[in-house]
Amino acid sequence: MQSVRDFYRELAQGRLMLAFQPVVWLPDSSRVLYHEGLLRHIDAQGGEVYPLALLEKHQLMRELDHSVVRCVIDALQRDERLRLGCNISAQSAIIDGFWLPILQVLRDFPSVAARLVIEITESATPPSIEAASEFVLCLRELGCRVAIDDFGAGLGTLEFIRQTRPDIVKIDKGYIQRARGELNSAQTLSHLVQLCKTLAPCVIIEGVESAADQNLATACGGEWGQGYLFGRPQVDRLGWRCRLEQRTPPLCALDQA
Repeated sequence: MQSVRDFYRELAQGRLMLAFQPVVWLPDSSRVLYHEGLLRHIDAQGGEVYPLALLEKHQLMRELDHSVVRCVIDALQRDERLRLGCNISAQSAIIDGFWLPILQVLRDFPSVAARLVIEITESATPPSIEAASEFVLCLRELGCRVAIDDFGAGLGTLEFIRQTRPDIVKIDKGYIQRARGELNSAQTLSHLVQLCKTLAPCVIIEGVESAADQNLATACGGEWGQGYLFGRPQVDRLGWRCRLEQRTPPLCALDQA
């Protein structure tokens, strides 16, 4: 729990930021669907930060998720040219008191909602499929798009996707990594892409790191991709820095966990 406490202290101190990575059209990577915000430490040069698995284990993701979404909404309000996305845990996919102020902002500013993508990760199960379906429906009615992130790598089920009917399904990078050298895995990726196209209007293949990956993703039926080939996550990619703020410190909840 000490690492979790340290994490939220750093969040409260404004030492966490979002780095943005583009999601692009595979035939022409200059066409960007949106930029996804990924969590980084203000001093970090490399990958993702901190014990997100522990936060989910102790049911402490909601405060972080709300901070991330607020940060992205603030950025969208500052610049009407932006289209941004961000991750939230499936644990947070439930309408509660924390979400009400955010939903009100989206209701008041429909142009912001129309440029926001909420990506629900599969690393944890939602409180219930019914609650998650209500959450997704509410966001979509406000004009947001909803994505299922890292599909095929976590605890999500086809039934969850069928009921929530997301706008976007993002296929976990592990599938293209395995497909690079295995014919069977390439066929699996191709079948998965076709399945996902029956579940959502937009399918994104994650983990595209080279021109060969791009060709492979296209050959498997992919139309949209994300990965280092198109750009590494950058905290200042969009001309400014998106620093997270924590407005509801959960330290008392941590002490009780």
